[in-house]
Amino acid sequence: MAAGSPPVVIAARNVRKWFPIRGGVFSTKVGDVRAVDGVSFDVHEGETVGLVGESGCGKTTVGRLLLRLIEPSSGHTFYRPPPDVMARLEALYGVLNPYAEAQNNGGTLPADASASLHELDEIAKQYSLYRKKNRAMRDLRGKLQIVFQDPFGSLSPRMLVRDIIAEPLEIHHAGRRAERRRRVTELLGQVGLNPEHEWRFPHEFSGGQRQRIGIARALALRPEFIVLDEPTSALDVSVQAQILNILRHLQNEQRLSYLFISHHLSVVRAMSQRVVVMYLGKVVERATTDSLFSTPLHPYTQALLSAIPIPDPDLKRERIVLQGDVPSPAAPPPGCRFHTRCPAVMPVCSKVEPPLIEVRPDHFVACHLYPAEWSGAPASRAATLGTPLAESHDAFPELRPPEPLESEAAPSEPAPPEPLRSDADR
Repeated sequence: MAAGSPPVVIAARNVRKWFPIRGGVFSTKVGDVRAVDGVSFDVHEGETVGLVGESGCGKTTVGRLLLRLIEPSSGHTFYRPPPDVMARLEALYGVLNPYAEAQNNGGTLPADASASLHELDEIAKQYSLYRKKNRAMRDLRGKLQIVFQDPFGSLSPRMLVRDIIAEPLEIHHAGRRAERRRRVTELLGQVGLNPEHEWRFPHEFSGGQRQRIGIARALALRPEFIVLDEPTSALDVSVQAQILNILRHLQNEQRLSYLFISHHLSVVRAMSQRVVVMYLGKVVERATTDSLFSTPLHPYTQALLSAIPIPDPDLKRERIVLQGDVPSPAAPPPGCRFHTRCPAVMPVCSKVEPPLIEVRPDHFVACHLYPAEWSGAPASRAATLGTPLAESHDAFPELRPPEPLESEAAPSEPAPPEPLRSDADR
């Protein structure tokens, strides 16, 4: 973690989730679906981290693992570890990562790795979400929330809007009844809905309005970290802009941290400060937004960005078309998981899995095109890395984030979103 950076809210380290495959008369385990296989990244206070990749790569599973909505197979997610603990975690994982596969397969560890593992276990008892007991985890639920992709499926059709938003307050015994009602009215205003909307059912709203209700419910307990699982994918473009503006306004106002899961790379660039790219359960690239979109390093990232449509007919970009299908996560290919579709494949790619190394400041990539000895390379060597998708410094100028909203011009006192009339989103 760089000196002077905001505190870390969530730190995922080597998080895995393997779903067992069972078959036969006695439902014997015959294999595993490796949905998430060793994912690591941090989310800082007030930061948005974008998580992108093809459908089925494990993005939603990662989001649920960070909230402990599902239990992991291995790894840890640390909640608000102090800076000195974060520094120690980096040192410990530096020792343990070379033995991660052996440990995951039940192998024995050398003496120095065993000592590091014991120290890591002591830290996990205090800071890992996966070590929290029921009561402690219940207390943290209010600080860790999620906004689901389907705004209609995530809302009970039998409950009034006021009861949907007040439900988290009632479960956590937050305030008296009158205080909860005032909080519901306040939340409706924050997401641009009117007070009279609390007396309606979800089916009476448009998709954009239902997503606002879901956001209001997630904000009820004043969380610190929210997983946004494709919150705008089911909405019209104009409504998407309204929802994104609300999310940005709330983040500025309440210092929220987001994990923004999306297929829409233009939206990811506009919303995120850092981006994590996943392929078949693995992180293949992780970088700041500007660095990733201007000079993508991994061939998979280059292919993803080349598929973004350009709104200007005079601008042309060579499309990188990947051959073949995505392999099954139940039987991932050996070595680099992308080598079966990679246009730059080499013999080593099918034999050795590339480590995730830092080849530029805060720009990590897992690819044999960038040798391991480049890890921590000086700026002179990092400058020699090519920009394969464009000759200019910015390979994707059309994806620059929009100008700041007027409400963001004075972050100390942002203006609230304008309330909607009854069917403004319809």
